[in-house]
Amino acid sequence: MAIAATDLFKLVSLSYPIATNRGFFVQENRISEEDNTYYQRIYLVNRRGQKTTYGFDQKHDRHPQVSPDQQWLAFLSQAADKTTQVFLQRIDGGGAQQFSNEKEGVTNFGWQPDSKALLLQTTVGAKPQISESDAKKPQPVTVTRAPYKLNGVGLLKENVTYELRIQQRRQKTSHLIMKRQHDFDLGAISPDGQKIAFAAERLPDDPNDFSQATYLFDLTSQKITMVNEHLPQAALSPEAFSADGQQLLLVGSDNHLPNVSQDHLWHYDLTSHELQDVADDVDFDIPGYVNSDFQQDLSGKVADFVTADYYLARGFDHGKMSLYAGGPDERLTPLIDGRRHVTDFTLTPDHRGVVFTESTMTIPSRLVYFDLASEEEQVLYDPNRQVTRHLGLVTPQTFNFQRDGFEIEGWYFPPQQASSSHPAILYVHGGPAVGYGYTFFHEMQYLSAKGYGVICPNPRGGLGYGEAFTAAVIKHYGQGDYEDCLAAVDEALKLDTTIDPQRLFVTGGSYGGFMTNWIVTHTHRFKAAVTQRSISNWLSMYGTSDIGYYFTPWELEGKWTGDLSDVQGLWDFSPLAHIDHARTPTLVMHSENDERCPIGQGEEFYIGLKLHGVETKFMRFPKSNHDLSRSGLPNLRVARLQAIVDWFDAHQAQPQMAKGE
Repeated sequence: MAIAATDLFKLVSLSYPIATNRGFFVQENRISEEDNTYYQRIYLVNRRGQKTTYGFDQKHDRHPQVSPDQQWLAFLSQAADKTTQVFLQRIDGGGAQQFSNEKEGVTNFGWQPDSKALLLQTTVGAKPQISESDAKKPQPVTVTRAPYKLNGVGLLKENVTYELRIQQRRQKTSHLIMKRQHDFDLGAISPDGQKIAFAAERLPDDPNDFSQATYLFDLTSQKITMVNEHLPQAALSPEAFSADGQQLLLVGSDNHLPNVSQDHLWHYDLTSHELQDVADDVDFDIPGYVNSDFQQDLSGKVADFVTADYYLARGFDHGKMSLYAGGPDERLTPLIDGRRHVTDFTLTPDHRGVVFTESTMTIPSRLVYFDLASEEEQVLYDPNRQVTRHLGLVTPQTFNFQRDGFEIEGWYFPPQQASSSHPAILYVHGGPAVGYGYTFFHEMQYLSAKGYGVICPNPRGGLGYGEAFTAAVIKHYGQGDYEDCLAAVDEALKLDTTIDPQRLFVTGGSYGGFMTNWIVTHTHRFKAAVTQRSISNWLSMYGTSDIGYYFTPWELEGKWTGDLSDVQGLWDFSPLAHIDHARTPTLVMHSENDERCPIGQGEEFYIGLKLHGVETKFMRFPKSNHDLSRSGLPNLRVARLQAIVDWFDAHQAQPQMAKGE
């Protein structure tokens, strides 16, 4: 039996592992075909893989945290008024009860070390009540800031207050401990409960500043201090305090190059106030980003202390998302390595083991225990094993080649059913600062099951091969990266001689959509193309994308800030400028609410193709944003996959028509 588009509804992903003396909590994320939405529930799993359900409604229960005394489970769920609140449940039994009652809900929370109180992050003014008269007579919205919108959110509310509150476990109301006029991310709480580390934009009112500071808030003195005051241009987030509360781990970049500087692990000494990059001797990102369409609602945890001078951190190198170990004077080296994607992790209470969730190219998601002394692993829970054993998942082949001094790595998914001749798809990833790797990718397995070989290269500009590799695309879009993609097709043809070179197709989304547009306007090698959430015109992208006004100069000029003064330069980098060379039948896919690469990018390219006599169709996805393929409405995710295959199937035997024919 081959994997189907609708098998998304049979598979689940795991996140937020927590180790306790009773077992291992984990969040299970599933997609409901019936309700056309995403649900979460929480399980307690023992070492034999047996699970007990916890939570409130088993649909909206997420982000579990166990109290330091291991008596209580706290988590977010949906209250009766549809707001997101914190719920509490005794671990030794009993039902879950709503704990918080914040008017606009809770966005984040954390336990105080004494287990007697919780910190709650909330807002005032972010979710104003809409009266019946306002609903009938909508009012204009005025914006005064830049950026002023965000993909997946829309227009950003102004005049919002962001609050940190504390609520005793036995009380029904919270009280305010910190109030800010700009958003912040609650990071870590010191072991004595007196210091709170959080991240926030350093200069939030400056649209041309991209630094992010880590701050320490002292509950006793109410004083807020900036951790990276001697590295103000950096973008850093706090991860964890050491057991003695005197050290803090952070993750982020010193921002020495726009959008290229690697994210590293940093160590801060609260006594000496010394901030040290403890990953300055490695050339990969911490944590980096693995391109995938399957993992849902990961905690984002990157690093933690095992002891005061030994810590763990996730890092991405050559397609592998591994767990590394090191110390202030010890180089980070792989601890939990191999061809896999460590998606989430936590330490056991005694710090003798690690519990982590992982994915591989044929294992969607599972929960694993790692013993730090013996380095032995035990699979605790594999919720997808009974489903995947019947799907005939393929194991991709890795290929490597050299171009311009760079190692270009990629993966080739052969068709599930071997044949003497078959088509293949070049699939260009987004970013470009991401990378394909050793993780489960439902879409690639689906295309393979439909009879296509799938070529997934990591061209220059991506992550996992050093900072110089990432920087190589800056000011050079459509040059070396384009050649890398075409060379990857040549490598795949050598690897699998049953690929029919007359039946090659190309697709990609975001940056991959830009590259698809660039390819069809620069070569006629491919029988058909599908361009998704693409960039076609950098001039219009600059002012309409939620990141356009800074991403454009970052990528095309290598500068922190820019404007539209170099019209010719931006136009030359635009696929639309070369539309008169297009011949390839192209399906244009775009989401109506895409704020990252706005739908106008797809509209312009579709009209350009149409008016130049190129066969094309325009597929628009309602109620969808830039993340359609990863977290969009489930029925539309399925429709998208089926439409890609239908377009390529329809053009397999069809001769490519020249203009005017």
